[in-house]
Amino acid sequence: MARGLDRVFLHYGVRQEDLEIIEQSCRDCDIDAEWLKEYVLMPCNKERESIEDERKLNKILNKALNNLPT
Repeated sequence: MARGLDRVFLHYGVRQEDLEIIEQSCRDCDIDAEWLKEYVLMPCNKERESIEDERKLNKILNKALNNLPT
C-alpha cells in the first residue's frame, strides 16, 4: 500500500509514531511538548540541511531555552 508524506514529518522531521513517543516522554518529564515541537523540532527540521556544525545547533537550542515556558 502506497503511503503519502506524513504531515508531522514535514513539519517536525520525525514520523508520527516517533512524535507520540517524544510527547509521552515530555509528559513523563513534565516538559511542554508544544514548546519542544515549536522551538526545537521545527527549527531543527527547517535548518536540517544547513546544520553542518555544532554552532548552528547550539544557536537553535539556546533560542529554544530562552523561550522555555515557566
